[in-house]
Amino acid sequence: MGIERSLRQLPGSRSPDRPLPVHFASLRRSRCGGVAVSLAARACLVCAMLIALGSAPSGSSRAQPALRPLSLEEAIRIALDASPDLATAEHRVSAARAALEQTEAAFYPQLRMSSGYAATNDPVQAFTMALGQRAFDPTADFNDPATTDNLNVRFRAIYSIYNGGRDRAGREAALAKVEAQQQQLAAAQNSLVLEVTRAFYTIGKARRLVEVERAATASMEANLELATSRFEQGLALKSDVLDAEVRLAEARERLVRARTALARSHTLFRTALGVGESEPVTASEEIDGADPEAAALQSDAADALRDGSQALDVSRRPEWQAAQRAAAALEQQLRAASGGYLPRVDAFANYDLNSGLADEFEDSWIAGVNFEIDFFDGFLTRSRVDESRARVLEAREQLRRILLDLQAEARQAELGVQEAAARLATSARTVAQAEESLEIAKERYAGGLALLTQVLDAEAALSAARQRRIAARADYRITRASLNWALGRPWTEWQ
Repeated sequence: MGIERSLRQLPGSRSPDRPLPVHFASLRRSRCGGVAVSLAARACLVCAMLIALGSAPSGSSRAQPALRPLSLEEAIRIALDASPDLATAEHRVSAARAALEQTEAAFYPQLRMSSGYAATNDPVQAFTMALGQRAFDPTADFNDPATTDNLNVRFRAIYSIYNGGRDRAGREAALAKVEAQQQQLAAAQNSLVLEVTRAFYTIGKARRLVEVERAATASMEANLELATSRFEQGLALKSDVLDAEVRLAEARERLVRARTALARSHTLFRTALGVGESEPVTASEEIDGADPEAAALQSDAADALRDGSQALDVSRRPEWQAAQRAAAALEQQLRAASGGYLPRVDAFANYDLNSGLADEFEDSWIAGVNFEIDFFDGFLTRSRVDESRARVLEAREQLRRILLDLQAEARQAELGVQEAAARLATSARTVAQAEESLEIAKERYAGGLALLTQVLDAEAALSAARQRRIAARADYRITRASLNWALGRPWTEWQ
């Protein structure tokens, strides 16, 4: 049943397909027979309408483009595609992958080519150049050689055989950082889905609250007509008319606030989607059409809850997995720093071409192995190890704090589901009781057995009960999404 049809069936609301109660109809007939509304009452009504119109949003009088309704899944898909936060997280993943590729370079040989030209009359350099060109002249004056020039082309290959495990540790650290960034991306996706879900159901709640306030305002208008008619007949006091006018002004004010809240919820929804005000979209009516039984919701909530003495499993939370991978990266960095105590072994090979006239080159080569170990480096390695160890210990303590925070979030979400389910179960009975109380108050007032203030109080109680019912329905769905988020479930499993 659509919301408009449901509201037509609310007690006290006026609509074309529902006749007024008998006492209302008789009073309206008596008014048509000659009873006129007092000028003071009309003036108050006009003032109240002007106040309400003046406090309405400035854009309400302008034609607004038709809003395109989106289902929750459609809204989530749009948000995942358009969110700047997710795009930022994806770029961070790409940067981490590029850093990983940089560490992979240490496991490949390095090949370089260099070239240079030089001229000299230095005896040692001239002798070396001549030997490199294989043009040594034993008759030359070595103490006063002629100007000798040389064009050199060198090809060099270097390969790290062992460097204390630092290259391997660096690669493992980079890999852990990539995995951490991927988990951060997943965490950003889940947080965005939760935000979109909350905004989606908030629109439905705000939309229905507007309808409730509209029905309450119509009912207050009917109460004012009733009080005015009875006052003109001498069956009621002037205070009844004034009370009705005050309650009507309050109802209109609440209706304006509800409409403003609905407009704001649309803005928040489009912001969560990442489309801004350029796209006139809104949430579909599926929340309004769905009305699950409170007992079923309670059963569903009970299945999701467990004994409060048991720790909740948050191992699937991307935030937890990202923190673990970040700590693992720091541990690998500690291994890399400790590699400074170990020797380094490199293989190398050079291939040279030398020429004096650049028309005939003579080649030569050299290959070998280098072995290095630092016996004393001014305590540099020790300080690096101490720094890395301190960061590892810090990361482990942060892991403990993150685990406590995630378990607290999950527990709060679990309690929120339980509370929302209980509220939803009781709100239906509260609405039914408030409707019955209002009917009784109206009948007693029509028979002169009650004051109008009792009718007005019953109207207010009914509106409040309906508002709590609407809030409970939306809050239940939002808390269910929050619990799924807190337990780290993929958003595709939330529905």
